Amino acid sequence: MSAIESFLRITSSSEINADDLLAVVSDRDSEIAVKNLIVDQSIESACVRRGTIDDAIRLLRNLDHSPRQLIVDVSGSEMPISDLARLSDVCDPSVAVVVVGERNDVDLYRSLLGAGVHDYLFKPLSVGLLQRALTARDPAAAVRTGNAVSFVGARGGVGTTTIAVSLARHLADVTRRRIAYVDLDFRGGAANSMLGLTTNNGLTELLQNPQRIDAPLIGRMLVAKSNQLLVLSSELPYGNEFVCRPGAISELVNALKRHFHYVMLDLSGVTGMLAEEALDASAFVYITSDRSVHAARQTARLLRFAEERDSDPTITLLLNNPHEPVAGRVAAADFQRALGRASMYEFPYEPKTLAVAENLSEPVAAGKPTPFTSAVVELANMLTGRTETAPRKRWYERLVGNRGRT
Repeated sequence: MSAIESFLRITSSSEINADDLLAVVSDRDSEIAVKNLIVDQSIESACVRRGTIDDAIRLLRNLDHSPRQLIVDVSGSEMPISDLARLSDVCDPSVAVVVVGERNDVDLYRSLLGAGVHDYLFKPLSVGLLQRALTARDPAAAVRTGNAVSFVGARGGVGTTTIAVSLARHLADVTRRRIAYVDLDFRGGAANSMLGLTTNNGLTELLQNPQRIDAPLIGRMLVAKSNQLLVLSSELPYGNEFVCRPGAISELVNALKRHFHYVMLDLSGVTGMLAEEALDASAFVYITSDRSVHAARQTARLLRFAEERDSDPTITLLLNNPHEPVAGRVAAADFQRALGRASMYEFPYEPKTLAVAENLSEPVAAGKPTPFTSAVVELANMLTGRTETAPRKRWYERLVGNRGRT
């Protein structure tokens, strides 16, 4: 074994150190070309493996975080576009993906570039070809980004944050999506308590920073629950006024979408310009209500308000049951009929498991499926396009991520 091969050999996913570059190619010649590139360019944190795109997906799923650059081989794939859509599910939006194949196909090349892939190379590979692919960037090429998701409550106490945090945990821990949870209640929302975190006031620090919001600055302000779930929040003293400059929320969301699959915006108790900017930046809006007449009226108003946004978000109604089911509550069928909404998800009354989870900062019924967790899974499947609960977007919409699944 040569010195290069000895240096780059990896025996298990836990040993992978590929912050700068991960390459999974199907043949020895391509493997040698990538290894020569790493030595030639003195790339410090890199890993090369022999395998298929399925192997690349498995590796990425087990890594703590995605590499900055990824080379993946689709040679032998019968459906390369579908395989790349699966890859996008486990790959951070910010990763520069170079696809390698055996077909000199102009249509495939154009489709991949339009979908946000950095470049497409057909074999045989060379160091010069790889170097140009990893350093060049067509300004007109699409940039793959994540999606912003807003959570709004018809009134206080309907369980908006409980549902949002549960969904964030599931997306991060089970489906391995990278999640940025932004609690827009500057005085201290409930998300940190439910997650067992302490705020560093990073949200207001970012929003009042007159300089451009960039990745290093965001990284310093995020508080990590795990490698997949990070939180932005603040807990300002009561009486302290905080004025957010116009456009700051939109700028923050756009910056986060370049590095996370989903940016989850908790708007519990948030109104005015902040709420408007958050909704305008969101591809999905979830409105949470309970079975009360007042909540139904407020929900109708929120539906109309969200539907008027220029971003034209996908709006879904979440009917929660945070209170004991007694006579006099509005029936679910009547609620749905009154609002004229076919898209509605109902969450069951489950006080004990939810109280334990909130007070112990644990996932709801960890390891034990319950009706509530089943509803969370169904909602996650609808959002990510994993089931037929909602129509799946076309492959290029999923990869680009403007309004597709990531």
